[in-house]
Amino acid sequence: MSKFWLFHNPRCSKSRAALEMVESHQSRGYDIEVVRYLDNPPDADTVRMLITTIDGTPADLVRLDDGLSATGITAEQLVDPESVAKVLLAAPELLQRPLLSDGTRTVIGRPTERISEMLNG
Repeated sequence: MSKFWLFHNPRCSKSRAALEMVESHQSRGYDIEVVRYLDNPPDADTVRMLITTIDGTPADLVRLDDGLSATGITAEQLVDPESVAKVLLAAPELLQRPLLSDGTRTVIGRPTERISEMLNG
């Protein structure tokens, strides 16, 4: 069975809903590691993996809220994987959540049904 990683922020309601969904799959034998990315920020290799496997564009991994403007970078500057990696390594709190990855594919769990679809895929 595949290994999955759930990038989780316990303060986010969507992330908590995704965690509940993941926990129900763990009881069915799925190997899912919960990564509290604010406590243990992803390293450069992990960020690159997320960027290269995201269902969408690399910029989709960055939360476009007030935290982004605090970095001095605008959404328009997130034009390539390198700029996205730079932002996420400097400010891991801007990582979109929840994320589910198996190392070859990564989905953003908005809506949370995308998490279930990947697990049942």
